[in-house]
Amino acid sequence: RIMAEYVAEGKAGGEEDGRHSDLQIVSLYIYFTELVSAFGDRMWQFSIPILFMDVWPRTLLPTILYTLVLNIAMFVLMPIAGSWVDTLPRLSLMVVTIIVDNLCVVISCMLLYATTYNGQEASTNWILFCLILAVAIPGQLLVNVGKIALEKDWVPVVAATDSGLLTQLNSRLKMIDLTCKFIGPMVFGFILQWLGSDPTVRVRWGSAIVLCYNAVMTMPECICVSRVFAACPNLRTVHKKSKAKKNPWIEFWNGWQLFRRHPIALASLSFALLFTTVLSPGSLLLAYLKWVGVMEGILGASIGFGAICGLLGAYAFPILRGKTNAGERMTLPTIGLFSVWMWFLWLVPIVVVMVLKQLHDVLLSGILMGHIILFFVVVGRTWLWIFDLAENQLLQERVRDEIRGRISGAQTAICQLFVVVIYALGLIFHRPDQFFVLCYTS
Repeated sequence: RIMAEYVAEGKAGGEEDGRHSDLQIVSLYIYFTELVSAFGDRMWQFSIPILFMDVWPRTLLPTILYTLVLNIAMFVLMPIAGSWVDTLPRLSLMVVTIIVDNLCVVISCMLLYATTYNGQEASTNWILFCLILAVAIPGQLLVNVGKIALEKDWVPVVAATDSGLLTQLNSRLKMIDLTCKFIGPMVFGFILQWLGSDPTVRVRWGSAIVLCYNAVMTMPECICVSRVFAACPNLRTVHKKSKAKKNPWIEFWNGWQLFRRHPIALASLSFALLFTTVLSPGSLLLAYLKWVGVMEGILGASIGFGAICGLLGAYAFPILRGKTNAGERMTLPTIGLFSVWMWFLWLVPIVVVMVLKQLHDVLLSGILMGHIILFFVVVGRTWLWIFDLAENQLLQERVRDEIRGRISGAQTAICQLFVVVIYALGLIFHRPDQFFVLCYTS
């Protein structure tokens, strides 16, 4: 009803005003879909290692296995799943991804809840862990497919040929994602802290909260994507030209060949290489910084500050991309090159302090070194997210609509592969005093 009123008001003011009103309503629905989806995903991703530690308090093996197996599965399956974006009907694909994704999270939460009846580290819990992992693979696959469909397919079609609108949509979607990356874990962390230290209570209530959120938000997500589809004629009139192959391995091979021959391949590879790093606020870096003596409160605050720096990058991207009387202020390749080199320069001091620490252990204390590393990693996220947005829009604008899903699927697969590489190196160089090897590799 509200949408119809806004559209009617816009049309009363003229055709151009009506189109602008339509775009505003469509944008709001897209933002809400991203908000609901990103908040749930971030909360679930944060809850997994925390709740796993409550079930298996003496080992990190479940968390490591979960991460490694999931990323390996995504590397194999994403080039195949990317073709779904190119071949399947848009609305049907989005609705299926939303329903299956939320259903997989609900089932995983039920299995996690069931571990509380067996006691900590019971052998039965490992069977439940395998079932959680088996359910998580299709769930994560559909999350990635839905993200590609929304950001790489729907958003460019909604923006049509308006590059400025596309920049605005990309920037705001990234702001929403980064905000959820901060707020989701923070909210869930406060809830767990309020629940106390009893692992059974924490696992039961934690899994129940995530379960309820995903179950309740499934329908609003489906309604929003349906409204976007109904309000944007281009989504209905732009038809897919690719035909699905019956053999998934043929799709796998064709997807990689298509990616390898496309001019965007090197830009996508440069983006994927950034995932081969421990110099980001992840589990490996946080564990090392805690080992050298950085306080937990500072580590927790760094996640929030990193999100703020990311928001600054998302805010700065449209400014760098903005138009002047002479044309665009900066082209997308120029923004990408500028931001990635700035990010590199922000990481150079980390290498310097690591070398000083190894050469003169007395000259530089571990706590001081840890704070220096944390500062440059967190602030450098501004340039990293600018590069992310520039590469994303390059892919949107320079890859044809009918192959964009397969190209995006291959790019996602490479990103997952490099995550596996850094975790594999972490298993080899697992001692804290060997962290410098992972740092130099990054």
